[in-house]
Amino acid sequence: MSDEKVTTDATEAPRDSMTLLSRAGGSDMPAIEMMPDPDLRLMLPMRDGVRLDTYVWRPAGDAPAPVILWRTPYREEVLGWARLRQLRYRDHGYIVVNQLIRGTGESEGEFRFSSPYERTDGYDTIEWLAAQPWCDGNVGMDGGSYVGLTQLLAAATRPPHLKCIIPQVPAVNYFRELPYFGGAFTRQHTINWLNLISIGSLAELSGGFVSTLPVLAQPDWFRRLTMRPAIDAADDVLKGDKLAHYREALEHPTFDDWWQERSLGAEDYAAMDLPALFITGNFDPSLGAMGAWHGLAANAPDRDDRQLLLGPWDHGQVYTGGGDRYGPHEFDAAAAADPFPIRLAFYDKHLKGEGDGPNLGGKAKIFITGRNRYEVFDAFPPREVRSLSFFLASDSAANGEYGGGTLVGDADAIKGDPDRMRADPAMPFAAPLTEALGRISSLDEHVRHIDTLLFRTEPLARPLAILGETEVVLHVATDTPDADIVAHLAEIRPDGSVVELAYHALRLRYREGFDREVPMVPGEAVEVRLKLTLSAHELAAGHRLALLLRPDFFPFMDPNPNTGEPIATATHMQTATITVFHDAARPSRLELPVLESSRP
Repeated sequence: MSDEKVTTDATEAPRDSMTLLSRAGGSDMPAIEMMPDPDLRLMLPMRDGVRLDTYVWRPAGDAPAPVILWRTPYREEVLGWARLRQLRYRDHGYIVVNQLIRGTGESEGEFRFSSPYERTDGYDTIEWLAAQPWCDGNVGMDGGSYVGLTQLLAAATRPPHLKCIIPQVPAVNYFRELPYFGGAFTRQHTINWLNLISIGSLAELSGGFVSTLPVLAQPDWFRRLTMRPAIDAADDVLKGDKLAHYREALEHPTFDDWWQERSLGAEDYAAMDLPALFITGNFDPSLGAMGAWHGLAANAPDRDDRQLLLGPWDHGQVYTGGGDRYGPHEFDAAAAADPFPIRLAFYDKHLKGEGDGPNLGGKAKIFITGRNRYEVFDAFPPREVRSLSFFLASDSAANGEYGGGTLVGDADAIKGDPDRMRADPAMPFAAPLTEALGRISSLDEHVRHIDTLLFRTEPLARPLAILGETEVVLHVATDTPDADIVAHLAEIRPDGSVVELAYHALRLRYREGFDREVPMVPGEAVEVRLKLTLSAHELAAGHRLALLLRPDFFPFMDPNPNTGEPIATATHMQTATITVFHDAARPSRLELPVLESSRP
């Protein structure tokens, strides 16, 4: 194809609103593998006149072809689109399109997190692409994380030419994931992510981005992550619309109308009348894939063109595949394989009408660690799953490795006085981190703080397979108007090593729902529920199941001032004591989704 032909085709849109661009710069970024020059780069106008930076790569030949679209906030010069190996689709006869969303890259307009513009911009882009002479009228979408979210938002508007989507590890619940994790603001992630989508190259990250582990060794970042009021913490890092989002997120601490217009509701999932393949990983901490999967299933649970693939991957590996091991888990070549052939088969069926689609063997193909193999189910959650309860008990205080906290299978065996943990927001505990999911560590690393409560079973007499989202039910009281509870589900091996399986948190002011704040009444016991991240793991016989409870999770979660004041503007802090009850009248417990064949 000639450059002249591409230019002529592309400029059929109004010339006064579209600008053809040259190749993006990037010569100062030798460490980033860059995509080859696009066949076409243009500023594509949306319905309100805002133009979005759009890259197009076309396959060889002049025949019209289907499009696979990514709508992303990430510049190539920062994350490197080539690492996703997107052009493999072009080698199979697809047009590859990357578009920078509003307020990112060279795209015009203001960035607004998950704003209504993401819906209409997705619609307008899909329909413009479908109308081009080089497109055969079929458009699919691909991508992970925020790029998975942009697929769902576009699909909710029902563009006529959007034929299928593959959302991978999307975030869809902003009070269970980000920027509020169980209602606790994630200051570190929010500042870092907004900075990442602001910069023009990795060179600009110097001094402006912090990884989780070294934070305590970086005085400036430690100050920023603990300063009060929290709403001022990003003033010297972020600017413009990115700073505005940071502040707006804090100014809306409940699930109000502002968040609702940025969220996917039941009516949105009902509108998504198209095939979908959801991809997530055993070691990815996000919850969105399950949230969106359940949202779609609520309307059409028996559709055979919606499938779920859970592989032995973390947040980044869902796109390119992993290696032959992850922490203590060892995989064969089939398990570690790149999921690209599965995605390609899905697009071939739904965009080209070729083949039978991905051969997953059923509706849900799930990798179960411990067994270290895939298993296939005709529904998810599987019909073979049953609820199994383990109750908290203690022979002595459950604090730390040498405490007396136990998990028992018989409610009649509940015993022990209440257990307590303290949360001092001036000295937050740097807990093991989300990146530790699926990795192995020592028990001492997890319980070195006296305010960690540890409850564990006796060595299991037979294997126990957990498949789904565990719920932690606790009866608690505090001596302050607010406090946090963080729960980690883990496996303890005979050598004392720990594999973290799932986790989550709850800021107690949100115990009745994220749409309201209800202060705790000091000394009054209440029941609270925490749904943990997805687990797909089998504990071997002789291993122990453990629940760890903590009062904080710094630096991932902001320390709670515990006063009940608005988090954005609070300056006063106080230490909280959290009491966990476990008796016949207040049976704190785990409710585990276990495969029927592995029940004790």
